[in-house]
Amino acid sequence: MNQPMIDTVLTNLTDDVYTITLNRPHVMNAMDMSMFTGLSEAISQAAHDQTIRVVVLRGAGGHFCSGADLNALKKMSDPREVDSLLVMINGFLSQLAAIDKPTVAVLEGAAVGAGLNLALHADFVIAREDALLQEPFVQIGLTTDFGGTYLLPRLVGMPQAKRLALLGERLTGAEAERIGLIYKAVPEAGLQQAFEQLIGVLRRLPRKAYAVTKDGFAKGLTASLADMLVWEKEQQPRLIASPEFQELIAAKTKRG
Repeated sequence: MNQPMIDTVLTNLTDDVYTITLNRPHVMNAMDMSMFTGLSEAISQAAHDQTIRVVVLRGAGGHFCSGADLNALKKMSDPREVDSLLVMINGFLSQLAAIDKPTVAVLEGAAVGAGLNLALHADFVIAREDALLQEPFVQIGLTTDFGGTYLLPRLVGMPQAKRLALLGERLTGAEAERIGLIYKAVPEAGLQQAFEQLIGVLRRLPRKAYAVTKDGFAKGLTASLADMLVWEKEQQPRLIASPEFQELIAAKTKRG
């Protein structure tokens, strides 16, 4: 089922996999106002539709996203307009990060600035080995946004985060995997196969256990060990009592 939201953001639901495609290929999918609105609508749909098991972010035309459309930003002279836009962006980023189902971003070509940080909110990022990843904010007089100040130090540590955000060094997909920024980099010819294999695994995982574990990792970033042990003590009995666990264990026992 195809469901165009706004022309700059296309959505497709095939079986239970919901794909959100950034669709401004003539500018390497740079994000303008209509794309921000489309992303907000599409991510909200992904979060609330319980028929969806996996959410995918992709870009049209051989690139993921070259970041925010600077020409559009230059026209925003009213601070209140900028603030309103950022409230909307922060809302859909928070929703994407907290979504209780698997999320996958697929990077080809350029994944730059806000585009790269959008992808990094996904649970798993697969990139072509020759994809171009960069955080050029400081070089154009801006600070890292789209959650980059939160994500980068946690993903790769402070020295590498400073290398990326303060020096603006370009990485290939292969190097991004090496430093732990993304899940996997593969040759161009193997990208679709690697993507399909991952989707197959994610579709088979127990939904409740996945959601609870993902939530636990998020909480654990700011909690103490004692707090997380208490949290685990609360969650595990509920999962053990759930039909999901009981059915899986019964099937495993039957197989021997």
